[in-house]
Amino acid sequence: MQVTEQIDHTYLQQTPPRPLPYMVVLRLFGKHILTRPITTIFNPWLIVNLLGVIILIVLELHVIIWLIPLALLVAQICFHSYHLKRHITVDIDLLRKGIVIRAHILKLRAHRTLTGEINGALLDCAIPVTAHRTHIGSIWIADGGEALRLAHKGRVEVVCLPKSPGTWRVIEEIQSEVRYARMGTNT
Repeated sequence: MQVTEQIDHTYLQQTPPRPLPYMVVLRLFGKHILTRPITTIFNPWLIVNLLGVIILIVLELHVIIWLIPLALLVAQICFHSYHLKRHITVDIDLLRKGIVIRAHILKLRAHRTLTGEINGALLDCAIPVTAHRTHIGSIWIADGGEALRLAHKGRVEVVCLPKSPGTWRVIEEIQSEVRYARMGTNT
């Protein structure tokens, strides 16, 4: 999921901090829940604990007995909520406070199949945030052809947080799955 799917492209041209509509926050929340429903909503441990609590309450067993699975259920919900909040907070910060710049693609590290075809690639990028600060990071692009296209282009448009190294997202149209990895900061 791209962070800029929920806004129009002129929004990022405003100077940070930009006002963020409340509906965008709700859409981000919904997108994050629906991108991985197996781990958030249909988690097997969550379902087992919920069914266990319901069965123990229906059987009218002692409160101490059904409080254990209830405590596990609450702990799992809190754990998943914390991770969801962390991802949404990063996206909100990128939309509100992020700056739009062009990152330089330093290197393409291709993953090849047995036949020699590119099956995905890691692109190392240098993001010049200020005159004296450059973030270095990598993105994994699942489609080898898309990775080659970007590597030949040499640059990619990104939104990043200047004071938080490693918090950046590609905002160009990429038709493939993208994963981000932080490498470090050069000052």
